Amino acid sequence: MKILAVDDDELTLSILPILLAESGYTDVTVCSSPELALTKIESGDVKFDCFFFDISMPFIHGIELCKRVRVLRGYKETPIIMLTALAERSDIDEAFAAGATDYVTKPFDVTEIGARARVADKLIEARKVGQQHNALGAARPKEYTYTAKVPFFDPQVFDNVEGAVEYEAIKNYLNTLSRTGLHSSNFFAVKIDQAEQIHANASRAEFTKALAKIASAIANTLRPMGFFLMSYAGSGHFLCVSQSLEFDSSEDIEFALQCSIDRAIDEADLNYDTDEPMEISVSVGKTIRPGVSAYQKADRVFRTSIARAEGKFDAKQILEHKAAQA
Repeated sequence: MKILAVDDDELTLSILPILLAESGYTDVTVCSSPELALTKIESGDVKFDCFFFDISMPFIHGIELCKRVRVLRGYKETPIIMLTALAERSDIDEAFAAGATDYVTKPFDVTEIGARARVADKLIEARKVGQQHNALGAARPKEYTYTAKVPFFDPQVFDNVEGAVEYEAIKNYLNTLSRTGLHSSNFFAVKIDQAEQIHANASRAEFTKALAKIASAIANTLRPMGFFLMSYAGSGHFLCVSQSLEFDSSEDIEFALQCSIDRAIDEADLNYDTDEPMEISVSVGKTIRPGVSAYQKADRVFRTSIARAEGKFDAKQILEHKAAQA
């Protein structure tokens, strides 16, 4: 794994390669400024697999550097780990919104740095496997094009959708809040009621387009409430976090989101290849506001959020069944 570390602090640049080497990562390049880093990245002489960026740097802020790297060809999904001596909520929020994958506070030790690097390494390998699978599916004869469908259970990332981040990033965001002692976030899940049906009947392009439209609708719904992040976790579930201190009820969010989705469907004219209209409704689970200790179990928070969305869907199904029987 080729790593580029950028920090204006000479001590950090001297220590970081040593700590990474202790965990088996010896291919580390260091830069003392964002300007030098961008020149090195844009030259294309080396394709880096992972970045460590300090946040507080002169002229080009580390978060701005993260944004600039994210739009460079070939670096849309490259793990970016932010380094900082600060633990301000605004810095954490801005870093993840800019596309950061993880966040480490100084002073750090070999265990923490090594753990972050290993997570990034596993993420890179998982993506390589997914890319190979997609390439094999695309290369099959036309009669086997069903194999090129987006796997139903896989997370996805959406370009140009405000607040949309990859699954690992939102998980790391939750864990970062735990480590820094910051909480009071609203977590909830959005279930696409017809997700399995849409996946089964839609082409790869149709399914991806539908998910992107739902992601945009979520962004439109949450934007007026302040800072938010979302991630498509797979299986028809979006995980969402909002920092609004006056968070609306899940019923109000569901109503507003459904209206936004209905408008998006009408504007985009979402249909299957058969010209049959694509029906999309959502169920929004009751929000969770976990305390600091609960943040240590991000997977548990996510499972609970999804279970609540599934419970909301089941409750609606029961009501519809009773209404049909009446």
